[in-house]
Amino acid sequence: MKNFLGAKSIAATVLALVGLTVSAAETWTGHAALADGGAPVYNEIHYLFGDERLVVYTCPDGQPFARKTISENSNAQAPDFSMLDARWGYREGVRGKDSSREIFVQRKPEMAEKSALLELPKDGVIDAGFDAYVRKHWDALARGDTLRFNFLVPSKRMFYAFDLSRVDSGSDATRLTLRLALGAWYAFLTPHIDVTYDRATRRLLRFAGMSNIRDENLKNLDVRIEFPQAPRPATQEQVAAAGAEPLVNSCAGSGK
Repeated sequence: MKNFLGAKSIAATVLALVGLTVSAAETWTGHAALADGGAPVYNEIHYLFGDERLVVYTCPDGQPFARKTISENSNAQAPDFSMLDARWGYREGVRGKDSSREIFVQRKPEMAEKSALLELPKDGVIDAGFDAYVRKHWDALARGDTLRFNFLVPSKRMFYAFDLSRVDSGSDATRLTLRLALGAWYAFLTPHIDVTYDRATRRLLRFAGMSNIRDENLKNLDVRIEFPQAPRPATQEQVAAAGAEPLVNSCAGSGK
């Protein structure tokens, strides 16, 4: 029951946001496969409308199992967000609390929610705000500079210092590949994330690394996500329908 209520809450948020935004919206889809074997594991369908974003995660057969809403609230680099994976009942996000903000995570419905007040560091980045950070520092990254910033890990309710730098040779005039790695002496113990952008449009083309989607043990999946198509127009009705569609609690053939 708690999973269902969480899904209804997110859907209601989306419907409310749609009613407040402009009519223009756009959508694009990413296809995720396991990094070690290439088996498809999920798709992620993005809807961008004004300063708000909705992401619907679907099983390979198209059934939605997780949903995330993102609201910039005048800070594209550090937005509020709320995510629910209905298969496990896993929830995490950042939300307003009185005059402040807080980070929250609930690993399973039967477990208590944990939260902490958000203390946003200088140049702090939250969730999809990573794209805004890349665009803001595009020229420095394209010329090969290494930048360090603080990135929120919601499950730990903490910001960690990460380094971001170009890892391609620079000879490709069409693509730019960046690597995000923990900026500490023990970084070699942790996996990195590689993201590839189209140089002309600055659109994300590929993501390779640890996903925000988890397995049945609540371990982040190591995936490769391809975004083959440019954004296309979407209607408010499409966004509202995507926000209201019930989430399934298992994917066919996955065992959950």
